Amino acid sequence: TINGTASGTGYITGSPTSSLTFAGNSTGTIYFNPATIDTTNALNNLTINTSGTITLGNALYVKGTITPVAGTFITGGNLTLLSDSNGTARIDQMMGTISGNVTIQRYISAKSVRKYSFIGSPVNTTFRNGWQQNIYVTGPGSGGTVCGSTTGDAGLTDKYNSNGFDATQNNASTIFTYNAFLVNGSRWVGIPNTEQTYQSPGTGFRVNIRGDRNSSNVSCQNQLNSGTPSAPEAVKLIVTGSIMSGPVTVALNDTAGQKYTLLANPYPSQISFTALKDSNSSINNKMWSYSPFGNGNYTTYSVGIIANGATGYDNTRGDYLAIGQAFFVEASKNGSVNFHETHKVNGTIPNTKYFGTVNNKLLRVGLNTTTNSLLDEIVVRLNSNGSNMYNPNWDAASFSGASQSLAAIKGGNHLAIATLPDNLNSDTAQIGVTSSAKGTYRLSFNDYEGIDSATSIILRDKYLKTSQDIRMSHTYDFNVTADTGSVGANRFEVVFTKSVILPISFTNISALENRNGVVINWTVSTENNMASYQVERSIDRKHFTDIATVKATGLNNYTVEDAKPSDGTTYYRIKAIGNDGAISFSNTTLLITHHSPLTTLSIYPNPVQEKLNITLTNSLSNNYKLRILTIAGIEVVKRGEVLVNNSKITLPVSSLAAGVYSIELTDAQGNKQLKTFVKE
Repeated sequence: TINGTASGTGYITGSPTSSLTFAGNSTGTIYFNPATIDTTNALNNLTINTSGTITLGNALYVKGTITPVAGTFITGGNLTLLSDSNGTARIDQMMGTISGNVTIQRYISAKSVRKYSFIGSPVNTTFRNGWQQNIYVTGPGSGGTVCGSTTGDAGLTDKYNSNGFDATQNNASTIFTYNAFLVNGSRWVGIPNTEQTYQSPGTGFRVNIRGDRNSSNVSCQNQLNSGTPSAPEAVKLIVTGSIMSGPVTVALNDTAGQKYTLLANPYPSQISFTALKDSNSSINNKMWSYSPFGNGNYTTYSVGIIANGATGYDNTRGDYLAIGQAFFVEASKNGSVNFHETHKVNGTIPNTKYFGTVNNKLLRVGLNTTTNSLLDEIVVRLNSNGSNMYNPNWDAASFSGASQSLAAIKGGNHLAIATLPDNLNSDTAQIGVTSSAKGTYRLSFNDYEGIDSATSIILRDKYLKTSQDIRMSHTYDFNVTADTGSVGANRFEVVFTKSVILPISFTNISALENRNGVVINWTVSTENNMASYQVERSIDRKHFTDIATVKATGLNNYTVEDAKPSDGTTYYRIKAIGNDGAISFSNTTLLITHHSPLTTLSIYPNPVQEKLNITLTNSLSNNYKLRILTIAGIEVVKRGEVLVNNSKITLPVSSLAAGVYSIELTDAQGNKQLKTFVKE
């Protein structure tokens, strides 16, 4: 930290892990040691919090964060924000002043094949002075020669055509904007030239990044004139200019032509989409982005939920927009979007996959190959804002255009995120599947833990007239055939059914082990309007499996046998189903079995007051995991590793309340041994 005036001669020697703060009334011109570029003249973090002016006298490279709290920082064109596969430097909220040009890097990962990147620029500069210095930019024009040797436009030896693009045989566009109205049948419109067209901050572009135009490994001819070009190498897009600070306003597309607009983060810092939306009533609460490393479908983010996110992105990180990341928004009315410094966040961007915590009730549905390669994904959400009709504030359209895609159907709309009511006893989500190829595919279901376990979630295959309990089985394989009914919007639906209290009272439920398995008995009173009972089993008291169904007889007493009980701790409960479909559950009963032949236990004293001695016979392990459970199955003691000494374990139990307990030992192979004891 420097608090006063810096004067004299010499250098500051920095490093990519060191940080420097100018505080108090600091002022002066600062020079950094140029011995090793990016190292001795580098910093991790730089803070300007002074009443004075700090001037950079020579090159400085910043890897982490610049925080301009107060004062003036004059760059003199010497400041560079670094970017690589590990992260990208940023400038935090501008409360002070940064004057002068800044060079900003944006690392673009290597790709296995050419795919578009959706990106924007934090600096207002022409494409010729910006990205075209790092990548080949092609487009319509005349003249020029592929990989020419001179820098004029359209001459016989010039590398550029008449519009400033790198000349190719067909002059196909590689940078597009998204237009409100169709041009030649498409809203993707190539930029007209590179010398008069600007990379305006806040505007998103779709860019074919072929790789590094300055590569020492891949030639110009390979990138521009080959039918089998090399896969794109990693490249840094580098722009130089005055950084964007303060409000940035970007016009939305005219909703008479198109309600979607491709925007881009205008700042050299990650921002929060939620913060952006909260200060802009002109857009709805959802966005779409695209990863060239994904499955060919768009990522959708809406009100804290991400669908089809790139690796490393979750419901929290899906809210972040990286430096240079472009994204679609949906307009709620004509107007513009205003970016503000307060939208900046310091949340970690997981990786470069886009070149970039709410307790929800939701079901995430994936369309996969049979080897579990994800093809597309949607989210069905349940909350009080949901409806059975399309709601632009809580439903988000699917942009999917891949050969295999998935959508939630609501009112004819194909959605990536669909929000249903959470106040109905039963509701249905219609799921549409599209595939251009015959074959076997797989639906996968996850992230439904937030939905009350008493709510059943059933997948119905209307084409095959079958159904499946999603809680019991998390995947469903199906075939796409020549029959048009095997795909489309009407094949699948997911039915959510809530439990409703029935006029029934369970007076007893028990589970007893015998030679054939486990016998479950239950008794009910006031058995009115009952259709049937389902016996459910669980090993964790959270996820229950239906093992038997019994018709209601009106006799009040019922018995079912579980021929294949689980070894160890098992929970049973009864689900009562009324004639009207209403559901009610009994209490849960606990049964502890010990079928493992490897080890037997003996314990003493029993009852016990202070120390419990455990003797193991035929033990094949020297350490165990140990738990003590109440008779109701509540865990009161848990130890990750207990060592066996001469086939004995001594355990203090004086802190336990008086009562009946079970002690459970689990060896490395998962075998469990259990014994009951009484604590006095």
